[in-house]
Amino acid sequence: MRNIWDHPWFVVPVAMFFVFSGILAVFVPYSHEILYFNQWRYEPFNSIFLFFTHFGEFWAYIVFGLAVFFWKPRYTLIIAFVGLLAIPVGYFIKDAIGVDRPITYFEKKASMADVVLVPGADFNRGQTSFPSGHTMAAFALYSLLVLMLGRRYERWGLGFALLAILVGVSRIFLVQHFLIDVLAGAFIGLLLSGIVWNIARRFLVI
Repeated sequence: MRNIWDHPWFVVPVAMFFVFSGILAVFVPYSHEILYFNQWRYEPFNSIFLFFTHFGEFWAYIVFGLAVFFWKPRYTLIIAFVGLLAIPVGYFIKDAIGVDRPITYFEKKASMADVVLVPGADFNRGQTSFPSGHTMAAFALYSLLVLMLGRRYERWGLGFALLAILVGVSRIFLVQHFLIDVLAGAFIGLLLSGIVWNIARRFLVI
C-alpha cells in the first residue's frame, strides 16, 4: 500500500476526528473548548492526558525509530527525517503567525480565574500556539508508521489513529493549545509524512 487513503483503519477515525472537530471549531466560540474541559480536569483524567501528551514528543521518534531499525533499518532514516523536518516547519509557522497560547490569551483577558489547570503540566506562554507541535509530530509519526506497516498489520492503524488523536486532545486538555491549533497541527503532520513517504519511495526500496 502506497497511500494513506488505502488504510481505512487509520483514515476513518482520523476523518471522523477532523469532521467532528471542524464542526466544533465553527460553532463553539474560540477558547470555550478550554473552558469545557474544566469539568474533567481531575484524576484519573489529569494523569491520563499528561501521559498521552508525551507520545507527541521527540522521544517517541527515538523509540519507534529504534524499533523499526531492527525490522527495516532504512525506515529509521525516514522516521528521523520526518522528525527533524517537523521541528523547523513548526517553528517557522509559529513565528510567522504568532497566535497567543491559551495561558497568555486568558491572562490578557484577565480571566485566568475561569480556567482550571492540571497540576504538574508545563504551561507555555507567548505567541507560539498555532499550530500544535505535539499534534503535528504525532500525526506525522503515526501515519508514517501505518504506511510502513502496510496491509499485513493494517488493523494497527486504529491504535495509531487513536494515539495521534489523544495527543491532540491532550494539548487542549492541558491548556497548551486551542482546537484550531490542534486541527492545523494534525493536517500539517499528515501532509509532512505523505510528502516524505512519497519522496522516499523514489530513492529507497520500500
